[in-house]
Amino acid sequence: MRLDVESLRAFRAVTACGSITQAAAQLNLTQSAVSWKMKRLEERLGSPLIVRDGRELALTELGVELLEHAEHIVTAHDDAVDSLARSQLEGTVHLGINDELEVDDVAMLLARFRRRHPLVRLHVRIALSGEIAQLVRGGDLDVGLFQVFEPHQRDRVLWTEAIQWIASPTYVPDVTEPLPLVTFGPNSDYRVPMFDALRRAGVEHYVAFESESSVSVRSAVAAGFGVAVINERGVTDECMPWEVPGLEIEMPAVSFVVRVNSRSRTTAVRTLVDEIGQTLR
Repeated sequence: MRLDVESLRAFRAVTACGSITQAAAQLNLTQSAVSWKMKRLEERLGSPLIVRDGRELALTELGVELLEHAEHIVTAHDDAVDSLARSQLEGTVHLGINDELEVDDVAMLLARFRRRHPLVRLHVRIALSGEIAQLVRGGDLDVGLFQVFEPHQRDRVLWTEAIQWIASPTYVPDVTEPLPLVTFGPNSDYRVPMFDALRRAGVEHYVAFESESSVSVRSAVAAGFGVAVINERGVTDECMPWEVPGLEIEMPAVSFVVRVNSRSRTTAVRTLVDEIGQTLR
């Protein structure tokens, strides 16, 4: 019996994502390609690996056992490929990242880049999008990975998503008092649309908590300090979408982009930008 690595990779992705559709998007494959890989894997093993339990997918006993092996096999394969494909690329790249990106995705990207290009020195800075944009424009950063409301013509857009109001599931506003806000501070790009929407709707408000960290903002919202505006990917079970009473103004969409300093034209920079696009798009 032979189990090919890419079928195991598809199986692992379907298990992690909970659906073939999301797994296909993660692997940059079509749904039919992922379904075919799953079917081939089950045919070789002679037994189902995943069954549908209502609207969710559940692993069979064989699937649970195979998943453990798949994790080791796929990881070992990728580590071997990265090791054998190590380049002689050299240089220094200063990278700025907005902290609203998924930490695991960014960590995986940077770790893989370092394995593949061990002679390239990376300097990474985490900050608000506005600060990252200024540092790229001023030449202090070679590459910026952040969010904007209006992408520049030369930006590489990774994806676009809505921003929305969030609150704790247990939060009940006191309509006799001003609305308490949790914000990213005075330098956040969210501040203008957030305050403008409240002003136009005539909703009284005050800032109860502010932090430049998305983790801190979500924690404050979950603790009931107030409501906040955050990107769609920041929604969690503890920070749910929330409709501000009397506020029917639609919030703008935000795009996550890669922006390169016009003077940063090294091969190391171009290689990092390409790998960002392949991993995070």
